[in-house]
Amino acid sequence: MEGWCPVEDLVRWGFAHAPVVMANEAHNGLARCVRTREVGVRMIRAAHEAGVRRLAMEALHWPGRDVPGPITAIQDDEGGYLAQPEMRRLIGTALDLGWTLWAYEAVFDFTPDTDRDHLRSMEFTNWREREQAANLCHLVDAAPGEPLLVWCGNGHATKEKCEDWVPMGWHFRELSGVDAFVIDQTVTVDFGEDGQRWVRELLASLSDILAAHGGTAGILRDQVPPPLDDWAGVDAFIVSTDNEMTEDGA
Repeated sequence: MEGWCPVEDLVRWGFAHAPVVMANEAHNGLARCVRTREVGVRMIRAAHEAGVRRLAMEALHWPGRDVPGPITAIQDDEGGYLAQPEMRRLIGTALDLGWTLWAYEAVFDFTPDTDRDHLRSMEFTNWREREQAANLCHLVDAAPGEPLLVWCGNGHATKEKCEDWVPMGWHFRELSGVDAFVIDQTVTVDFGEDGQRWVRELLASLSDILAAHGGTAGILRDQVPPPLDDWAGVDAFIVSTDNEMTEDGA
């Protein structure tokens, strides 16, 4: 596969080269980039054509103690991610295709005595990343040979350490020996941070290419233009003109 391509081609390429494909959405609290989930619907349909029938999602609730699934219906989640309409469309697409869904979030209990500062600490963050990876390893081991699409938030799937942060993607490769194919969707998302001039310049330089792909296109990391070639820990990017974060429609 050479150069910029439709999202579907990127997903099919990923599953042709790895049994596990990880893709992310962009969110910050309940604010999210709706486009990343709408692209997720396209990813699921392309993965289905590639023979995938299982979806592991960070946002899902465990059906029971030590029971990650199978989940065969959209869960209730009043006021949370699962109540947001485009997330329900994403999940509904997988269920309508006959997929099974699986939870893999780290399990921890909140009590009145929970130390909230600890929950914001790097120690807790890295524990959570490691637990997520271990849970995904169990899903892979439970169904040898069955491909798995993993849907996570933001940078969890990254396969490189970042200073003190050790993400789920790094832990998963170390624990499982599986080098997942990681697709990043967040690279051009507007999180409201300063210093996004390079994103505007990149999008301007790709305007004709993105227009030809309906505003959103994918590319393998070893083919990306600068400055994306400095972005470590992923295998492919999805770049888009639709980068807004919103809390509307919850």
